[in-house]
Amino acid sequence: MQKNVFWDFDGTLFNTYPIMVDSFADSLEEMSIDEVEIDKYDILLTMRQHSLGTALQKFAAEFSINKDDLSNIYHSFEKEDIIYAKPFLNVEKVLKKITENGGKNYLLTHRDKSSLKLLQDFNLRNLFADVVTKNQAFKRKPDPESLNYLIKKHNIIRSDSIMIGDRKLDIDAAHNASIEGCLFDNNNLIESKGNPEIQINNYYDFLQEYFK
Repeated sequence: MQKNVFWDFDGTLFNTYPIMVDSFADSLEEMSIDEVEIDKYDILLTMRQHSLGTALQKFAAEFSINKDDLSNIYHSFEKEDIIYAKPFLNVEKVLKKITENGGKNYLLTHRDKSSLKLLQDFNLRNLFADVVTKNQAFKRKPDPESLNYLIKKHNIIRSDSIMIGDRKLDIDAAHNASIEGCLFDNNNLIESKGNPEIQINNYYDFLQEYFK
């Protein structure tokens, strides 16, 4: 069992995608796109299989609207609604089990400090030894820069480490940093998985398999 666990935030620790998709759909409506033309499943698929940036580019082109305007409106809506996000079932149990076993949790996210606020709200912040957010301006995953920063800062042994994320880019980032990767695919949407060492769709299974 690896002692050091690096966590992605959106779609991994917290179930934020339903809120992100609703905010994105609301943004399209705000830009005068008819509700019947908006496919929320397609938005979710694009975000999960690719990224928010890809979704902005794709749907701005599809509806012939300005991508920057769509982005600004989306972030405004999402900022208001993200406070309602909740952690996935059994996440707290996994975080505590890792620390009880002498391991450490690290957060590595493209989200800003709103992720830390949510961790505080659910009394999870104290379960993380260190965090990297968007505010630190590291290169985005799958570039391993932020992972390597934490590994070097805390003298972490790479063979004792694993990265948990919900997208291929998280697994690629892990492998680019020479550590293992665990894909958390709760709704089984990821086709290109990046060959993770572990694949789960719920944290009960992770508790049973990882700590047996």
